[in-house]
Amino acid sequence: MNVKLIFRIQAVLNLLNGLGALFLTKTFLEAGNFKVTEDLTTLGQFVAVTLIILGIISWRIPDIAGSAINSFGKLFALANALWFLIIGLHILTGQASGPTPYVNIVLIAVIGILFFTQSNKS
Repeated sequence: MNVKLIFRIQAVLNLLNGLGALFLTKTFLEAGNFKVTEDLTTLGQFVAVTLIILGIISWRIPDIAGSAINSFGKLFALANALWFLIIGLHILTGQASGPTPYVNIVLIAVIGILFFTQSNKS
């Protein structure tokens, strides 16, 4: 497995989550045991578009990074670590539960570890 492939996997996951959250906002939020309000739906759609943007960026990085791809991989390892920490906090404090945060924390941990290990290869 190489860093380019990890970026592509991250991109697909971000795009799928973003598109799902954009078009099925209520379903996505309810899967995390959130009480869905109009305000939360608006915020959820904003976050969904942000995930789509990150998916597009993740897909393009391998094509434009050139020899700096490992540096980008380390940056994305850090980003995944931060997502892992905030989702973990939300799970521990009971702010999020259900399948959504648990599936995402596992996927984020795996992708983050892969970015870190593969970006540190010579």
